[in-house]
Amino acid sequence: MQLAMYRAKARQLLKGNWQKMAALVALWLLVEIVVDSMIEGVFGASSFGYQMLNTFANYFLYFIFLNAVFLGVYKVSQNKPSYYRDTLLLFRKPLYTHLVVLNLVQQVLNWILLLIGLAPFYRLLGWDRVFQFTFNGLDSVAPYLLNISQQGTISETVLLFVTVMLVLSLLQPVILTYYQILVLLKFDLPQAPLKLIFSLSWVILKGNWLKLLGLTLSFIGWELVVYMTAGLGLLWFYPYLIMSVTIFYQEVKAKKVQVIQ
Repeated sequence: MQLAMYRAKARQLLKGNWQKMAALVALWLLVEIVVDSMIEGVFGASSFGYQMLNTFANYFLYFIFLNAVFLGVYKVSQNKPSYYRDTLLLFRKPLYTHLVVLNLVQQVLNWILLLIGLAPFYRLLGWDRVFQFTFNGLDSVAPYLLNISQQGTISETVLLFVTVMLVLSLLQPVILTYYQILVLLKFDLPQAPLKLIFSLSWVILKGNWLKLLGLTLSFIGWELVVYMTAGLGLLWFYPYLIMSVTIFYQEVKAKKVQVIQ
C-alpha cells in the first residue's frame, strides 16, 4: 500500500469519529497540564519534589491516556464501538504493568537516540548539559538554541549541532510509532509475555522500517499546521497519525502471518 493510501484510509475510518478521538487526545493533554500544574503549585517548578513527582507521573500515569487514544483508534479501525470508559481498562493488571514497561522502553530508546546525537558536542555543551538534555528530552534544548542564535557569530560547530537536532526531531516520531506498534500488539495479544511482543514487533517490521519512517515523515506538513494553530491542531493530528500507523501495522502484520503460514 502506498503511503498516501494509508492516510486516505485513515481519513475514511475516522469519518464520524474525529470528535471522539479528538476528545481522547484532549483528555490526555488536559491530564498532563492539570497534574503538572498541581505538582508545580505545591512544590515549585525548580524543586526536587516537582522533578521527582513529574518524573513519576511521566512513567506511570500520563502515558496511559496516550494509550487510550491508541485503543480508541484501534477499536475504530476494527469497526468496534469506542467508549471513554475504556481508559479505565488500561489500569487493570497485568495489562497496566506491561504497558508501564513498554513506556519505559520508549523512554530508554529516546534517551539513547538523544545521547548519540548530543555526545559528539560535549565540548560545546559540557557533559552536564548533554545528560540534562538527554534526560529532559529534545524540547529542553530549545532555550539553549535560542540563546546561541542571539550571539553575533555562529560557528560551524553550532550550525552542525542545530542540524543534528533537526535530524533528531525527525527521527523521534519513529520511536513513538514503534511504541504504538508494541502497544497494538499487546492489544491483539493481551496474554502474551513481553518477550514475545518484542520478538513479534521485529518480525513484523523486518523489511518495513523504511516504510514506517516514510509514513512518519509524510506528516511533516501536518506538524507545521499544528505549530501554526498554536497546538490546537494536535487534537486532529494525533488521531490521523495514529490511525495511519494502525492501518500500516495491520497490513504488515497480515502479510507476515501469510508468509509464516
